[in-house]
Amino acid sequence: MATKDTTTNLSPNVASALCYVPFVGWIAAIVLLIVEKNSIVKWNAVQSLLLMAAVWGVSFALGLTIVLALLVPAVWVAALVVQLVLAVKAYQGGTVKLPLLGNWTDKVVKKV
Repeated sequence: MATKDTTTNLSPNVASALCYVPFVGWIAAIVLLIVEKNSIVKWNAVQSLLLMAAVWGVSFALGLTIVLALLVPAVWVAALVVQLVLAVKAYQGGTVKLPLLGNWTDKVVKKV
């Protein structure tokens, strides 16, 4: 499991899982997106960043109205669950392509 397929000293599955760690994974995703050469790690970093951008965007949009603002905590709990599932799957060496975000991830990774 200690294959040296990455620019960092992390194995690809650990580096990919770090991108999805709740609350701080976006920091790891940005760093790994900049320094990493492994395409799988880059793909997971981009999907992680797009997921967090979507969560922030939906939370902001819902927060604009008083009634829908009550749904913001549910959005964050759902995001937490999705991030944990994605972190476990990435650590196991799998890749989960989220609906809509997965396609955007493919497009962004081709440009990066």
